[in-house]
Amino acid sequence: MMSLIIFGVLVILPIIITVIFRINGAVLFMSLCVGEVLVQYMAGDANSLITTISSIHGNQIANSTIRLILLLIPPVLTALFMFHSIPKGAKAILNVLPALGVGLLTALLVKPLLSSSYQRTLEHSNLWHQFSQAQALVVGTGAVLSLLFLWFQRQGSHEHGHSSKHHS
Repeated sequence: MMSLIIFGVLVILPIIITVIFRINGAVLFMSLCVGEVLVQYMAGDANSLITTISSIHGNQIANSTIRLILLLIPPVLTALFMFHSIPKGAKAILNVLPALGVGLLTALLVKPLLSSSYQRTLEHSNLWHQFSQAQALVVGTGAVLSLLFLWFQRQGSHEHGHSSKHHS
């Protein structure tokens, strides 16, 4: 039961935030990818810097926290800057697809940064096992949906801008 709650929070919370606040899910998905790049390339240096200037030496919790912050800074800033960036209507409904990708990718990327007890709880659930088997599908589909959403948004704004030039 606890694994279902953890999994639900990791997946559903980003979806709800994206949909309710009409944040562009495609840009949010890409921001989460940027966060993962920051984790991969900056976490070690950031951890060294923090341990140098603080009294926390070699603390695994501090390293995990730094990695979690690096992962979540880009999507949190994106959410703040892109608040209500999707108009109501058809685009808002279509935004659910990249929002789903955001939720699923969040679960995949946050799980390794959780405490070992939460990680074990998730790993022992059948739901997580099935989900982790589909991680390539989650990432690939989320990326393709996000790119399509961005491309179609661009096309729609270009056509709108083009039609207003005819009226000038």
